[in-house]
Amino acid sequence: MIQKWNQMIKNKILLKIIMTKMSNYRFLVFFIGVLLLSTISGQEIKNSEETFLGIGSGNRKIAKIQKSSISPEHTDTVTIIDNIKYYLEPKQFQVSYNIENIKPARLKIRATGDKLYRGYLKAGAGTYLSPLLELNYASKRSRDESWGLNSSINGSFADINGQGNTKYSDLSFGGYYQKFFMNYDLWSEVNYLRNNYQFYGLDYTDNQMYNFFGVDGNDSIAFRENDDLFKQHYDLFDMHLKLNSLNIGRDTNKLRIKSWIDFHHLQSNYNLSENNFLIGAHSGWLILDEEFLGTFELDINHVNAPTNLTLNAANIIEPSVNNQNLTTGIIRLNPHIYSRKENLVVKAGLSVQGNITEKANFHIFPDVELSYNLFKNIFIPYGGWQGNVQRNTFNDLRLENPFISEDITLQNTIQKSKLFAGIRGSLSSKFTFNLSVSFDNLDSMYFFTPDTLSSFGNKFQLKYDNLSQTTFMGEVTYQESERLKISAKGEYFIYKPLTISHAWQKPSFLFTVSAFMDLFDKIVLKSDLFLVGRRTVTAFNEPTVNNNIVLNESDEIEFINSTADDLFVFNLKSFLDMNISAEYRYNKKISGFIQFNNFTAKKYQYWTNFPVQSINVLGGVTFSF
Repeated sequence: MIQKWNQMIKNKILLKIIMTKMSNYRFLVFFIGVLLLSTISGQEIKNSEETFLGIGSGNRKIAKIQKSSISPEHTDTVTIIDNIKYYLEPKQFQVSYNIENIKPARLKIRATGDKLYRGYLKAGAGTYLSPLLELNYASKRSRDESWGLNSSINGSFADINGQGNTKYSDLSFGGYYQKFFMNYDLWSEVNYLRNNYQFYGLDYTDNQMYNFFGVDGNDSIAFRENDDLFKQHYDLFDMHLKLNSLNIGRDTNKLRIKSWIDFHHLQSNYNLSENNFLIGAHSGWLILDEEFLGTFELDINHVNAPTNLTLNAANIIEPSVNNQNLTTGIIRLNPHIYSRKENLVVKAGLSVQGNITEKANFHIFPDVELSYNLFKNIFIPYGGWQGNVQRNTFNDLRLENPFISEDITLQNTIQKSKLFAGIRGSLSSKFTFNLSVSFDNLDSMYFFTPDTLSSFGNKFQLKYDNLSQTTFMGEVTYQESERLKISAKGEYFIYKPLTISHAWQKPSFLFTVSAFMDLFDKIVLKSDLFLVGRRTVTAFNEPTVNNNIVLNESDEIEFINSTADDLFVFNLKSFLDMNISAEYRYNKKISGFIQFNNFTAKKYQYWTNFPVQSINVLGGVTFSF
């Protein structure tokens, strides 16, 4: 123990010497000191006293060195924070405000389109002494109103070779006015039309015809050229009114309204007069995805017509003294719903219609349509089931066939059922198509038959029968901006009349093509092509052979059958009619044009014994001012 003590004293003395000599190296001295004192224990001493055994004599006690005890502690890095709930005492502050009116924004619209001219004049002349004159004068762009006046005259003052007096003329003038209100749009139109022509459908090689009219066939020039024997003229006054609400889109839940009034008065050369009045309204309301709509119409027609037409002593058509009056009405009420669910569109409703003559007959027709959008409008299958009471006015019939007699009996056609299905769509942004088939069941369908009371078959009467009709239709359109437009439509018909043997004068098929081409705003080309199929017709007198009647292998007329009512039944040939026109625009005001009507130069017959003019060339100029 004494040795250990001595050693400690030596170490202290040595340390003191080193520290004295190396006072400038304090850091090194401190480090060496730590090493020399490393033998000192840093552990805890449990006993308060220690005994050292040494050799020699002596008894010393060394006091215990007290050190603080430090134990390691584990600190968790996850801190748990208690949820603290705050309570805010509600307190309402009184706020006052004033509403200031904001002036609505005003949109200034500037017209960027082509310059508009008020006036347009078109004048020309053609073969068969055919004049043409059109004059239009209208307002320019306006946000308040729009109006226009129009007039035209055309005709032909030369005869078709071998057909007697075939002169005709058409005169028309009228105007329209449109007023734009904040929520409504008012549109009105008034027109006057006068048509003059002749019942020229006679076979001037038939001696029976001359005997019928009491004319010497060897001296028939005056008979052929007479302007009074078979003349006809119509005067038509036409008026239309429309009042539509402007919120007509499906993006609004406001009530949408459309209303209309139509009226016409027709007067003929043989004491026929007709007045037709039609008033209607259509309204709808959009609720969620459903569109609730309704249509109402009241159609009243009054005809004052001669009971019969006869020939007087001068062989001129003369109406009877007593006229027959016929007033009929049609009421239509059509509530329906449009529902649109994603790609499916469904229309469901009923059409309640009354046909009022001497008694009222009411019909309830389905009004159902549906379509489904496939592949983003590329293909849209559709179908439906409908019915209708079709108004047959004398004016509509004479526009379809101008050679009808005034002493006909008018009946409305009842479309008891019309089933249709098809598919339409677009193969590109330029090409669209539509294919369909329909099945019609018609009551009181009219057919044109030759008249023998006041004519020798050169006028037509009406015969009614029930008809089942099947129609196949195909239509395609191609449009390249506004420069090129081409459309084609074909229809094929299958007729099954109930009592008569054939659907008189109805074509077996129709095919039409229309084309429009604009070359650099300088040259405009237009073309229309019509291909009309065979028509089965009847005659009370045996016809003579001509190029418009279907012949057999022996070049004789191929008669189909003969009955008590249908003495001679045969077919009129199919025919092709083509119209071509070209316009050269010298500038924006002046242009020149030329038209070729009936370009194939065929004197075909659409109606029995009424051949048309051969090729008609018409040229002229237009002027805008």
